[in-house]
Amino acid sequence: MSVLLDGLRTLEAHKVGVLGEGLEPFGVPVDEVLGPTRARMAGRDVLLAGTNNYLGLTFDPACIEAACDAVRRHGTGTTGSRLASGTFAEHEALERELAAFYGWDACVVFSAGYLANLGSLASLCGPGDHILIDGDCHASISEGCRLSGATVLRFRHNDTAGLERRLERLGDAAHRTLVVAEGIYSMLGDRAPLRTMVETVRSYGARSPS
Repeated sequence: MSVLLDGLRTLEAHKVGVLGEGLEPFGVPVDEVLGPTRARMAGRDVLLAGTNNYLGLTFDPACIEAACDAVRRHGTGTTGSRLASGTFAEHEALERELAAFYGWDACVVFSAGYLANLGSLASLCGPGDHILIDGDCHASISEGCRLSGATVLRFRHNDTAGLERRLERLGDAAHRTLVVAEGIYSMLGDRAPLRTMVETVRSYGARSPS
């Protein structure tokens, strides 16, 4: 067991070093949420730079009332996965409404972005396929690609020329290749050259998620 955990000792040493500088970046609790982008942590009012609450909907009165109504009617949870007993009529109604809004035949709603990337990417490809992924894609994207069983290759961040070289080397296999990039990279704050990427992908007969 000690050999198995040896790798964790290095991580522990790094954490001790960070804590020694008076910093605590891991699991800092939020004492009170004050608004879409503000909270109280360790007795201080702070800005939430890492929140995904882009539109502030968690404090929208209509959203709050709808959430309260749902809890009153259905309880605090579905008590089961979507695959088992956790699909309610409201889930399907939401999916139909979203699909109609975007002009698609159907859609699936996931409870978190991480799960969406795992579920969709693991389903789109399989053994015998290739996935080309931007080197700075989120960990959830990398994990979804890995779970698919496809051969996963990386190209340098936002490097359209590097992407094209990869596609060219694949030859006929490019027709069974999915290219994955992000629109906006949350950890870096930059955007992907999507128009150029899509043109490149299509010229080699590959595919990219729309």
